Amino acid sequence: MKNLYRFILLSIFTLYLSCSSKIDEKQIIGKYEIDKFVTRDTLVKAEEYRLLLINADKTFELKNNNTKTNSVGTWKSNKSENNNEIIIEFSFSNRKVKGILNGTIISFSYPNDLYKGRYSNLLYVKLRK
Repeated sequence: MKNLYRFILLSIFTLYLSCSSKIDEKQIIGKYEIDKFVTRDTLVKAEEYRLLLINADKTFELKNNNTKTNSVGTWKSNKSENNNEIIIEFSFSNRKVKGILNGTIISFSYPNDLYKGRYSNLLYVKLRK
């Protein structure tokens, strides 16, 4: 009987670990807006977009308010070493850029910024619906 309890406890623990290791991508999907940034190189010429829209179909769009989409690409998520963070890899224009999602904020740090090194740090904050 004691072995049965150990087996059940081990099974529950294993199930818990396997479920908790998955990323809930629903928390990633949404509309984000630039909040804060630190400029690194003002000479870098790159189109800037106020909004980042992350879609459920694994695509994203960079655009400005009330304008057509200016840049599109795909994204995928990966677990971070820090359990509170999710690494999001954006692919577009033959580039791959990684951002870190922590709660409702996606941060980009040089050289992983969307604007070819213009910023040393860039934050996009998720907007409420």
